[in-house]
Amino acid sequence: MNSIVDSLFDQYERGRMTRRHLVQALAALVLPTHTLAQDAARAPAPIVRGLSVNHVALTVSDVPRSFAFYERLFGVRKGWPATNAGTGIHMDLPDGYISIDSVAEQKGVITHFAVAVDHMDRDAAKRLADKINRELPDAKARDAYQANTGGSTVNLRDPDGFFVQISSKDGR
Repeated sequence: MNSIVDSLFDQYERGRMTRRHLVQALAALVLPTHTLAQDAARAPAPIVRGLSVNHVALTVSDVPRSFAFYERLFGVRKGWPATNAGTGIHMDLPDGYISIDSVAEQKGVITHFAVAVDHMDRDAAKRLADKINRELPDAKARDAYQANTGGSTVNLRDPDGFFVQISSKDGR
């Protein structure tokens, strides 16, 4: 146990762990296992099971320059247009992609991120948006058809205003 505690403090001192995470980890070490199991058992089922981050969308100042950067950094390949207007591009990764565009006024920001779910067609998107709105009305979820990908998504806002998109794992 001492080596675990030492490791936690070492990570904190090196800046690899926040104070909050340190306190949470220390508390988890001293709480009885059955207490942790009870807390886990009380957690409600999620509205939809997220599988992975499907993509992240960035607003950049220079699309060709950013593509060259990410191509060199990660070996991405140029995918389909990022918007219906074709002003940006998607850069394919093995299990997702990075979308870059320059049309928004503010540059250097994440415009949204998408979480992949098991299945999402037009009907499923409508049902999911309705379910989210019943359980989390401030999210203002809406189903959307993406003409540039031919897929359906659910778009919503988190409590801090971040744009969150939910899309199919087998789609773009």
